[in-house]
Amino acid sequence: MLIVILKEYVIKTLLLTYPNTRPNFMSEDNCEELLENIVGVVRASTALAAQDVDFYKSLDKKVSDSLNKTANDTLDIANSLLLSIDENCSPLEEGKDRIPDFWNGFSNIMDNLIEKSDHFIDALSKPNNFNGKYNETTFLDNNSRTNSNPSKRIEKPQLLFSKPVDNTDSRPFKPLLVEKPNALKPLKDSLVLVPESGIVPTHYLQPYEYEIDNQEYNEEVVEIRDPTPYKPWETTSAIWIDTKESLADLLMDLRKQSEIAVDLEHHDLRSYYGITCLMQISTREQDYIVDTISLRDDLIVLNEIFTNPNITKVFHGASMDIIWLQRDLGLYIVSLFDTFHASKALGLARHSLAYLLENYASFKTSKKYQLADWRRRPLTNNMLAYARSDTHFLLNIFDQLRNTLIKQNKLAGVLHESRNVAKRRFEYLKFRPTVPLPNLYTLIEKEAPWKSLLIQYNIQDEKEILVQKLWEWRDMIARRDDESPRYIMPTQVLISLISYTPTDSSGVISVSNMVTEHVRSNSTTLANLIKKALESTKSIPNSSDSSSTFNMSRTDTNVASLISITEINNICLKFNSLSKHYNTSKFLTSGIEVSSLLFSNIMTSSPKISDYSKDKTTSFKSEDMIARHIRLSEGLKGLSANNSFIYQPPVEDIKSIEITTENPIPTLEPKSTQKKTTKEINEDNEEIIVLKKVNRKYQKGKKDADKDSTVVVDYSKAKKIFQKKDETINGNSKKRKSFDPYNNDGDTDKVPRALKKRQTNTRGKNISYKR
Repeated sequence: MLIVILKEYVIKTLLLTYPNTRPNFMSEDNCEELLENIVGVVRASTALAAQDVDFYKSLDKKVSDSLNKTANDTLDIANSLLLSIDENCSPLEEGKDRIPDFWNGFSNIMDNLIEKSDHFIDALSKPNNFNGKYNETTFLDNNSRTNSNPSKRIEKPQLLFSKPVDNTDSRPFKPLLVEKPNALKPLKDSLVLVPESGIVPTHYLQPYEYEIDNQEYNEEVVEIRDPTPYKPWETTSAIWIDTKESLADLLMDLRKQSEIAVDLEHHDLRSYYGITCLMQISTREQDYIVDTISLRDDLIVLNEIFTNPNITKVFHGASMDIIWLQRDLGLYIVSLFDTFHASKALGLARHSLAYLLENYASFKTSKKYQLADWRRRPLTNNMLAYARSDTHFLLNIFDQLRNTLIKQNKLAGVLHESRNVAKRRFEYLKFRPTVPLPNLYTLIEKEAPWKSLLIQYNIQDEKEILVQKLWEWRDMIARRDDESPRYIMPTQVLISLISYTPTDSSGVISVSNMVTEHVRSNSTTLANLIKKALESTKSIPNSSDSSSTFNMSRTDTNVASLISITEINNICLKFNSLSKHYNTSKFLTSGIEVSSLLFSNIMTSSPKISDYSKDKTTSFKSEDMIARHIRLSEGLKGLSANNSFIYQPPVEDIKSIEITTENPIPTLEPKSTQKKTTKEINEDNEEIIVLKKVNRKYQKGKKDADKDSTVVVDYSKAKKIFQKKDETINGNSKKRKSFDPYNNDGDTDKVPRALKKRQTNTRGKNISYKR
């Protein structure tokens, strides 16, 4: 068994030592020879460790010198091996007492070695990938000592933009297009302001929506083709694009391509709506990284490529990329292929890009740079490598996914979902619809986003006004300074202010250890805001009722304090929407009345009433029912004029009265009703249900109160409390017999019982069972 384990370890070690070689890098004889040498070394070291080496060293100086020299050589070999694995590893030092200090680091290194070798073994067991070479896994450098988020402050790049950032939302978002390449619909017809309609406010249409729906994909997308191998990761590098000249060279190269891979890096902590910081573009031959901050106003020329239907644009999870491109750069995508929807259609275990890279390209990336600050310049080598890895392998993955989708007849569905993603539109918060739309993105979709905090953090309804005021203040400061709301005031600080409600500046500052600079500098303002919100909460009666209804019968109620102008406008919008739907339905029903042969009498005529009796069905018209209603109303008026009463017999002292169903108590009715009942009612005796005769007797009344209700007590039989207590045992009056040891009457009852044997209790596991 030991030999088998050693053999497996030898294979893993050789794979780790020679990763670029093929599986047949050694013959069977060489492998067996190496295995024999390793087994011999293991046996010799094990036998030597079992002996008292220090004793033998003390006997002979030559043996001592030889052992010391061998130990030093072995230590040098071990240190060289460790340094070749990790340059930052601390070298091993001589001496038994130093082994525990270095053992943890040594064991961690060995664990990493074994894990990597296991990964190579798994890679060997898989079939060769479509890249046409040995299926090895490439690891992105994930050195934990590299700081991807430096602590130094970065100057906000939006301060240097030629067009200042406007977060006021004073108008709907207007596309940044000045021209429309590859257009089927002219630009002037695409940039039309659509008026408000129902739940959708005023807005501009997506300018390339018509082209996305009507332009066909490249023919190569719908054909099964051999996947094109990607260029080796180690021997290629990306070209940095940050000038107009390099952008022109990039544009010239992209015109020759039939498919390109695109990805973006975004930052949204130090900006209200966010900034697109980086764009990665890869062709079959070259990778490009575009600085979208320095070329923010010049990248609109890429619409020539991005809107060309003959060039397929491959993204992964392009839902937000489409929004960032049109919001910051004025770019739109036609002929999009989203590998995220392809992975969902194929039913893969996961749909992330990291999963596709690992399973289709044998490349394992790092997640530590996903939230890195991509505004910094220059970027570190690790950040550049991470950005390039997102698109370097994507075209080869696209080839493999496309072939599988065609074989499974699922390509059409993926292209349909990709078109829907490409048609997404960005809009400012103040012009969001009252109901979320699938192809529309706003920063916050809920109309009252602070209400989710009430439920999430179990905040009392009485504090809703305070939550709203703090939320609105944070949003106002974030818009003014172009910062994200969570940077102005983290949610933890917001909840702490709501919970403790400090009304002075010192209380605001000390409410949490996560207080930001904006909260600290505006502590007095926040304290006054909290104080006013609490006062307004107390002044409003029944403030816990979150409904917007109010009592119109009270003349002293201030309606302005119960309903706002915004709520009135929302009610008007909903009413207008309902009225339009009503007019539309009325127009549709009028058209049916004229043209339809099947439904004209059913949907437009007045309702009919039918009477279903035993043998037949009688239909009544609405006119007949109206006439019957009039006659019934006139008859009821005559009945209301007569004063009906119920006769009640005088109350008597009755001990028992027998009541049967044959002799009920009579009640008087008005004469008019009696006559009608005798003449009009003709009952069928067979349909009358006769109840069972019941004889009930009332209980006799209570006895007269004059009777003597006193109770006689015989005190002679009462217990004498001053006398000596009876010596009883357990209530038994029999006296206990005394024992006389000299009595020899043979009465066994007088003999005392023997002592009971004491039971031994088990004391658990601590007791010894040995006697």
